[in-house]
Amino acid sequence: MLKTTLRPGLGVSQAVAIQSEPMSSYWRHRRRSHGSGSFHNLSEAVSNVPNTTDEHTIFLFPGVYREQVLISRLNGPLVLQGYTCNTKLYAANEVTITHAKAQRDIPPEITSGRNDLTSTLRLKTNDVKVYNLNVANTAGRFLENGQAVATIIEGNNYGFYACNFTGHQDTVYANKGRELFARSYISGDVDFIFGTFAEAWFESCDIEPVGPGCITANGRVDGSNPSFYVFNNARVFGSSGNGTAYLGRPWRPYSRVVWQNSEFSDVIHPDGWQEWPNDNNTANVYYKEFNNTGVGAATDKRVSFSGVLDAAVPITQILGENYPNEWVLARKTEKSHD
Repeated sequence: MLKTTLRPGLGVSQAVAIQSEPMSSYWRHRRRSHGSGSFHNLSEAVSNVPNTTDEHTIFLFPGVYREQVLISRLNGPLVLQGYTCNTKLYAANEVTITHAKAQRDIPPEITSGRNDLTSTLRLKTNDVKVYNLNVANTAGRFLENGQAVATIIEGNNYGFYACNFTGHQDTVYANKGRELFARSYISGDVDFIFGTFAEAWFESCDIEPVGPGCITANGRVDGSNPSFYVFNNARVFGSSGNGTAYLGRPWRPYSRVVWQNSEFSDVIHPDGWQEWPNDNNTANVYYKEFNNTGVGAATDKRVSFSGVLDAAVPITQILGENYPNEWVLARKTEKSHD
């Protein structure tokens, strides 16, 4: 029988079910046998994923899960599915994984992996699809607390669909492998989408700067590094004030980011991009824009180390020629942020 628990202070029943059937058959299966395993939090469910090469699904029932979650290397693919009544809209999500931890909370004697230790959701395995989850780090702003990561992605082949990531500095650590973010929401202020090796495609995402700073800090270290962030059909808006946000700055000297077919509000500074403080490492950056609209999209005052493309970057350059069979694009390029 499916187990539920009422957590003090939450006022909602919550449970996690784990099963190894496709989601299309899950509801029939649950009615018949109440799932093949049920747990009270995501960490417990992850620790009980069978050690096989089969794909397994963890279904999260409505609620707020206050925990730090580490998903280490698994032998098979994994699906995380949050409860929702509308799978296409992140605003309809009813599952939140949240924690509050920042650099200031990490003991000073720990000198490596400090960002990892702040993260709410740490993803270290391969072949993961995440649907309709809110992931938050509520530690607060950088000046008071230091970096505070919502999620770290350090595996290959990740898809996030109608997800919501909230934080301040370093919200999403898109660090390794191929990654797709579709119809999702990401907020932060300083370098809140960053990483060093990932090839990431952001499709029809809402990006909200909530304070002054840069959206991206791509850390591509040299010309052989595959890292590339492409934002397609994005909507960038914010309440931090006119011209307070930038599209990116180079964490490393070969930083590579493209914004295309997107809508920028006046939150984007006319310069568009920034240098890294005290490090004029812009000679080899690749910062390009194409066919963007809105008040913040004018390129006539952009910095000299950025440019405009003649054509959009194709999705196959990031996700591969076989992407229609390997990835779900949430109705592909349908642009609706309702």
